[in-house]
Amino acid sequence: MSATQPSEDLHVLCHEHHLEMKLKRNCLNSEGAKTQVIAFGCIEPDCFVHYSTSRGYFLLNQNGNKDGIEMVPKIRCFLDGVPMYLAGINPEKRGFRLWCCPQCGARRTNEEDLIGLAPQEIQDLGKKNAGQSKHADMSHV
Repeated sequence: MSATQPSEDLHVLCHEHHLEMKLKRNCLNSEGAKTQVIAFGCIEPDCFVHYSTSRGYFLLNQNGNKDGIEMVPKIRCFLDGVPMYLAGINPEKRGFRLWCCPQCGARRTNEEDLIGLAPQEIQDLGKKNAGQSKHADMSHV
């Protein structure tokens, strides 16, 4: 799948409301010219949060203008640089976020930066984390 073509197979969540977003056709006013953009939009009334695979999360007001101050997450894939989307939350851990890449499928969380690594990479990462934990535990003694 191309990074510029949104897919209905993606389950993109609004970063504000944590609701699944739907593909929408929007008119975008940019520098005096109107262009049509297909992007995911939040289903919550009066929410301006949108996501596209090429631009990531952005705010689009009712006039089709991008809001000047964008308070949106800007998480990029560590493999290909594509803007990632919020794919999951955990109600029991309010701060947990699962981010996915629409192009390569890589995943990351805010708790453990990388998910879906190859077995050897997981083993290497585990050894590195164990070494850091052991060092951190000893420093408190």
